[in-house]
Amino acid sequence: MDLFPNRCLSCRALAPTISPLANKYVGKVAGCKVSVDRAPAIARKYGVMAIPTVLIIKDGKEVKRLVGLRPESEYTNQLDDLIH
Repeated sequence: MDLFPNRCLSCRALAPTISPLANKYVGKVAGCKVSVDRAPAIARKYGVMAIPTVLIIKDGKEVKRLVGLRPESEYTNQLDDLIH
């Protein structure tokens, strides 16, 4: 399944990092992709000013924000800290 079917180059560049994490953390964390073009109200609500922005939310509150392309280890470290 293509998690990043749009033409956003930043999102496409992030896909090879995020896609394996979706499989690794299945049943442990939930994730979703939100297009700032299709859902500007959500982008405003969370103050998204750059793409890609990955928000880690726990119990309805943002606990971490990763802006820009990051290595897989940064996402893994943040998610491991969240679930352990």
